[in-house]
Amino acid sequence: MSFCPSSRHNIRVEIDAQGNLQHIFNLKKSFDISFSNQGFYWYQGFSGNNSHPEFQASGAYVFRPLTQTAEPVSQTRTVTCIKALSVQTAVIVFNDWASQEISLYDEAQNVEVEWTIGPIPVNDNIGKEIIIRYDTDIQIQAKYYTDANGRKVLERTRDYRPTWNYTVLEPVSGNYYPVNSRIWIKDQNRQFTVLTDRSEGGASLHDGSIEIMLHRRLLYDDDLGVSDALNESAFGEGLVVRGRHSLIVDASATSALVHRVSAQNMYMHPLAVYSLTQQTFANYSAVYRLTWSALTNVLPLNVHLLTLDQLGPKDYLIRVEHYFEMNEDDTYSHPVIIDLQSILKSIGTITNTVELTLGGNLPLAELQRLNWVTSDKESSRPTDHSIRAIIERYKRQTHINANPNIPSDSGIDD
Repeated sequence: MSFCPSSRHNIRVEIDAQGNLQHIFNLKKSFDISFSNQGFYWYQGFSGNNSHPEFQASGAYVFRPLTQTAEPVSQTRTVTCIKALSVQTAVIVFNDWASQEISLYDEAQNVEVEWTIGPIPVNDNIGKEIIIRYDTDIQIQAKYYTDANGRKVLERTRDYRPTWNYTVLEPVSGNYYPVNSRIWIKDQNRQFTVLTDRSEGGASLHDGSIEIMLHRRLLYDDDLGVSDALNESAFGEGLVVRGRHSLIVDASATSALVHRVSAQNMYMHPLAVYSLTQQTFANYSAVYRLTWSALTNVLPLNVHLLTLDQLGPKDYLIRVEHYFEMNEDDTYSHPVIIDLQSILKSIGTITNTVELTLGGNLPLAELQRLNWVTSDKESSRPTDHSIRAIIERYKRQTHINANPNIPSDSGIDD
């Protein structure tokens, strides 16, 4: 029986009376993912004495749990349902230092989990490493996927390394990988993706399971340079950490379109900045420009303006990137042609462009690399530096636009 159902146009979430996440339904694709467990668990950090590698303590630089089994932070939990006009939320409290809010917004294609952990208790003299775990019914055959740099995604296989014969000595930490922005598992039809709002560590230690490290409080130094235990505190208490996960349930073949765009929205959201003023709104708006955008045309969905930096009165550094990976989407993984002039009319007429290396400190034409003929019978070193840019999948380009004729009402200082 569903105690706290939340349903919007795209997604339905079911939570039982004990606060257990049971199902996430993708209403448009007509399928769901079932959860056998979802919540917070903890590993006991290995104390060790650092005398030999096998006695390495878990600490600031090393994750080394004492056992392979994570314990639940609580055997019970309470759930409170809140329904508003544009959002429905289930507030689930595990204990006085671990809670989560599962929210579903109107028109959203994802479920938001906002978690709060801390202060982690250590009055029992046991260091604890707190994870969140999502146990689903997806059969993954020991494979899972993590991003390498917020962009490219790598396939991982449990207890396996592709370039050498791997001996399993650390069955938990040996399967953890950096998760800069996302981790997912999938079968032939369904994909379950977790977007993180910060760099975390994650793994899939059992088929259908994703676990992500959230917070750690340890009592022993790992002897790797800090010379102190990872036992940070403020106001006499351990630290409290709060963060967000975005859960996406979609078809394996089309999930990239959702998680790529959702990740951009999550990481590139605008920052609201406030200040006090003695002026009325009428006087302020008469003196200052309230809105301005350098873009006068809409960029393609798969292209992101990464940098627009004014280097001088008439010089701009521009970076654009194609943020879809090769072959992950039938439509948006293909190369894109954009016209920088039509997009940046607001800063004037572009009279010259120079394509640079990604660091922006060397013209690409001066970069000395191996030169070969491509399958299209073209040189690997491009010679066309016009204001039309061809952005290939997962490629970033850097340009300097020199000497644009800047109109007086552009909002850019001369």
